[in-house]
Amino acid sequence: MKKIFLFLCFCLFFTSCTHKKEYSVVAGEARSTVRQATLAVVGDIMVHDYQYNEAYDPATGSYNFMHNFQDVKKYFHGYDLVLGNLELTFGGKERGYSSYPCFNTPDEFLDAVKDAGFDILTTANNHSMDTGKSGLLRTLDKLDEAGIDHMGTYRSAGERDEILYKNVNGINIAFLSYTYGTNGIPVPEAYMVNLIDNDQMVKDIKRARENADVVVVMPHMGNEYETYPREMFQNWADLMFLAGADIILASHPHVLQPMEYRKIDHGNGVHDGFIIYSLGNFISSQTTPPRNASIVLHLTIEQQGNEPPNVKEVSFVPIWTQFRNAQDQNHFVVRSVYEMLSLEQSERDKLIRRKDQKRLEEVHEETASFLLNREVPLSEIQEEYVFEK
Repeated sequence: MKKIFLFLCFCLFFTSCTHKKEYSVVAGEARSTVRQATLAVVGDIMVHDYQYNEAYDPATGSYNFMHNFQDVKKYFHGYDLVLGNLELTFGGKERGYSSYPCFNTPDEFLDAVKDAGFDILTTANNHSMDTGKSGLLRTLDKLDEAGIDHMGTYRSAGERDEILYKNVNGINIAFLSYTYGTNGIPVPEAYMVNLIDNDQMVKDIKRARENADVVVVMPHMGNEYETYPREMFQNWADLMFLAGADIILASHPHVLQPMEYRKIDHGNGVHDGFIIYSLGNFISSQTTPPRNASIVLHLTIEQQGNEPPNVKEVSFVPIWTQFRNAQDQNHFVVRSVYEMLSLEQSERDKLIRRKDQKRLEEVHEETASFLLNREVPLSEIQEEYVFEK
């Protein structure tokens, strides 16, 4: 009886001392620590002229974008890292703000990005060089001032060789990013933009693998507005996995593309990896369907003892970028599809135009049914969907 009492006390002690993301598994005499890291990920972050014109206050001569993410940032709360693709530059007011094809965005937009909770942004995309070398360098300076980590564009060769690592609850995660090109704008120095070069990319991933438990790659690749990846982009993804990637979070098509778990082995045992071929647009002025439908992607990485980490769970929140409010005025807000469709009709009418309410029903179909590869009727709508293995 005394032995049983002591055993119960022992178990109670360890149960009370465990962190919510690090706990112990007891099986007979064996005990191993289980660690978890969680990621919230979104796609393309863009600012067209419609957006900065709406954010402009002529009385103060300044811009305010804070309303853009107020409704959706709660889906970032509680996650260890929040990631996205910054597809614009902060080239400075003096050169004039601009939209497509060369983005120069007011610095105030970064206040909204920071407030939303972003931790890491990839800056390697086809718009990296939109405001030239000075704009690229200034963008990095502004991100540093905001305390947001970044990868994909660099000030020097030495900086380019410094892989971004984040230790999350004992799991060491490496982050890399690359782009297929820069819209034909020359890159003054090769180190300034990580271009998709097979040899260099493989070398980088293998080097990251040496010091990381998990390697995350965020490539900018694919054909715009196509909902399925072509063979060449699948081959690029395969190359990344073979080199040592565990998770691939891709962008560029501006629409959602499929996602899947992958069984991978980097020499330390078979484990679950993951890829999404395109995360679509998080915010932009691209209102033509399906470019205004996207998701907040949630990933849980779990590592037990010295086993290789697994992507344990993947889920997603369908979102929609509102372009005009119920009064038919430009008003950019990223909204949860579920939240908007769950409102009473009178409350919904205060926020959203009737034709946009119909669009929200379509967005549900374009995200839930498409990504889950099964019909999800509107009667079964959920705020968040788990992607099954």
